[in-house]
Amino acid sequence: MKHVPVLVLFAAVCSLTGFAEEEYQTWRAVGGYKTVAAFVSYDAGVVTLKKKDGETVQVRLERLTPAHRAEVIRLAGPTATGSTPRGQIQAPKGRRELTFERLGAGNHWHKQIKENELSALKQIDRSWNHAETKYFIVHYQKLGYAQRLARMADYLYQYIAADLPGYEDRVKEKSHIVVIQDRDDWKEYLKLSQYPNQWAGGYVRGRVMFIYDMDNREVNAHIVAHEMSHLILNRFFIHRPPLWLNEGLAEWYGHFGWQAFKGQKVNIRRSLGEMDDTAPVSELISRKSYPSGTDAVRKYYATSHQLVGMLKLRKDEDTFVKFLTEVTGKGRPVEEPLESMYGLSNAAQMQEALDEFLK
Repeated sequence: MKHVPVLVLFAAVCSLTGFAEEEYQTWRAVGGYKTVAAFVSYDAGVVTLKKKDGETVQVRLERLTPAHRAEVIRLAGPTATGSTPRGQIQAPKGRRELTFERLGAGNHWHKQIKENELSALKQIDRSWNHAETKYFIVHYQKLGYAQRLARMADYLYQYIAADLPGYEDRVKEKSHIVVIQDRDDWKEYLKLSQYPNQWAGGYVRGRVMFIYDMDNREVNAHIVAHEMSHLILNRFFIHRPPLWLNEGLAEWYGHFGWQAFKGQKVNIRRSLGEMDDTAPVSELISRKSYPSGTDAVRKYYATSHQLVGMLKLRKDEDTFVKFLTEVTGKGRPVEEPLESMYGLSNAAQMQEALDEFLK
């Protein structure tokens, strides 16, 4: 399939019969280029447009402005490749679809929970409750929120699994979710357990997720979806991805998973949004630990999210899954598939690609 240079794409426009006038619109790309054309298709990261003189031209999605990238996704709909997660799981509706069975007496705590964590949990509440869902064991204080979280957790497990074809769950036992009742208990738990990131709204270690009820549906949902992504991906990955890729994926599913759970059509523009103040890519990819301060952490997460989004949109979904498999399945250094699959051989090229993507 021939790719026409962007300068050719945004050339002067003539007239064409056979298309209704309202099908044409002005398409804008980075650098101020623009043309009037009708949308034809979007496949594997390439947008095909047809000008009024009948000429068919192609441009990579990331060359378009954010608004027109979103327009491409809207027009392409469910047939788009390289655009949206392809998990097609229906969100459970009502209590009847909730698998939440209370567990009787006994020690139901996961063996990976450390002694200081378990001691901290028992200090903030002496009467923990335990339940089992289709995919998880849940430890909770307050029933209502625990059940809502359980519905979303089971959904996200299916959603992420459907979005990563070829990946298999490598763990037989169920992962555990510890649901702490409110902010005060959570702050006390972080202090007593001596967890290093006292700013955290939740965290995952191995097969266990620790989270609390923030008493805000939207915030709860995003944090749960983000941390749930870590919990689930830990089951699928053999090799841990670098920090930026790990957090970028969690942010990706944190946004898209929550939208899908609500039954909303995935909206690329709203989920990725626009970002002017990013963390430098060279710093992003070299970090082995989190930056200091909540603002720096937010910027790190947001930039990682944009970088993962750029890779997903740069080519098709199959390419991204193959890229991820090279890193998390075969254990190859991330730099190798970045160069061989995306043509990004160093931090400077990644920075340039991200800057173009965000224009």
